[in-house]
This record gives sequence, C-alpha cells and structure tokens, in this order.
Amino acid sequence: MNRNKQRGSLLITALVIAVVLLALGLALVRILQGSAHTNAVEYLGTRAFLVAQSGAEQALNQLFPLDNSAASCSNISSTLPVTRSFGATYLSSCQVTINCTELLGIDDVSSPSGSVNLFRISSSGNCPVSACAVGQSCRKDYWETQRTINVEAKTLN
Repeated sequence: MNRNKQRGSLLITALVIAVVLLALGLALVRILQGSAHTNAVEYLGTRAFLVAQSGAEQALNQLFPLDNSAASCSNISSTLPVTRSFGATYLSSCQVTINCTELLGIDDVSSPSGSVNLFRISSSGNCPVSACAVGQSCRKDYWETQRTINVEAKTLN
C-alpha cells in the first residue's frame, strides 16, 4: 500500500528539478545579454569620446596655428558650429560638431598686457550604430552614443 502512494514521485521530483534548471538557465541568458549590451555601449561611447577629443585637438590646432597668426574662432571655420566626418574605417559612421566662442579683452593680471582673449571650444562626438545588415530591417529602438568635451584656452599676450 505504501508503495502505491510513492508511485510517480520521482517524475514530479524530476519535473521540479527541470523547472529550476530552466529558470537558472534563463536568468543566465538574461545576464549575458545585459553584459553584451553594456560592452557595446561602452565601445561606442569610447569611439564617441575619441571623436570628440580629436575634434577639440583639431580645433585647438586651427585656433592657435604654428605661424603665430592671430587666434580667432574664424580660424576653425567661417560658420560655426561646424560638423566634420572621419575617413578612418573604425570611425566612418562618426561625426564631430565643433563650436567656438571667444571672449575678448578679459582682465588677467598674469598677462604682460593686463588682458587676455579667452576661447571656449565645445566638441561633440556622435557615433550612431552602423547600418543594418543586408536583408534585415532596422529596429525601431535605434540608439547612438554621444560624448562632449569642453576646452578653454587663452592667449598669452
């Protein structure tokens, strides 16, 4: 009689164990997907940061040319803000937007002339997710990364 009551208990135990293992497997898949997404965002964020940094350095090189000509935001571009793209393969989908503001004749006791010109450069790097693969349509939850670097520089007159 006792043996008849125990019939099928092994099947129920195996079913409970299978459900627990399935739940653990699904939790692990979810964790791995989140980790992969975080890595992708960090990778694209680093690209956007490097693009913004390159834009700021390029703007500084144009703002203060080596021939000692007068520093002016018009050295960067006649119309600001200016947007530029990159030719390097790993930055091909990225763009940088550079803006420059100049504040002229600011008092500065450390300068021999008593005043300096201050330049504020804002460089914004933007790297969208690359185009969809051939034969696939893009998803509606499109996202991109953007990083901005602000630099202030003054003349040494």
